[in-house]
Amino acid sequence: MSDIDDLRGLLGFVPYRGAPVDWDAAGRALGASVPADFRELIDAIGPGKIGYDTLLLQPAASDRRYDQIRRHRERMEDLQIIWEDEEQDEPEDQTKPQVFNESGVRPILWATSGLGFNLFWVARDGVAPASWQIAVEPARGGEWEFHAGTATNLLVRLLRGEEPTTYLSSLASADQHSFTPAE
Repeated sequence: MSDIDDLRGLLGFVPYRGAPVDWDAAGRALGASVPADFRELIDAIGPGKIGYDTLLLQPAASDRRYDQIRRHRERMEDLQIIWEDEEQDEPEDQTKPQVFNESGVRPILWATSGLGFNLFWVARDGVAPASWQIAVEPARGGEWEFHAGTATNLLVRLLRGEEPTTYLSSLASADQHSFTPAE
């Protein structure tokens, strides 16, 4: 059984009937190829809301709230301002994870939460997208969380309560096990 099948069982989603994504254009806009598991997930279910507030984003989604490219650009602009403002702060007061100071490493947004959490791939030049880590940016400060595995596998583990997390543990609650497609 694949992670997509597991997510279908956990979330009860119906097949996506919207316009197909131009994944090559999405990769150019985001600055890296989108991991295959995420492409498969979005092709299967499209953008939408997992549970109460976790927004699964899609490149160029017709609903601006779910447009991965727009939301990624906006968040990266915000993070750039925050991180530049913090450069003069003591290291312990800086919120930028050290991994994003490495050459060829950058965050790429793929999901967000109404509670303020953002989920990113830790994209690395020369590393296959299927091997990227996932980073969770907490709301209102705090330590970023890092997880191994693909986006689809992480979602399965979070929904099953099998992944240790400080910020996304509510996804394990059965009342969060639903998917509402974007309109």
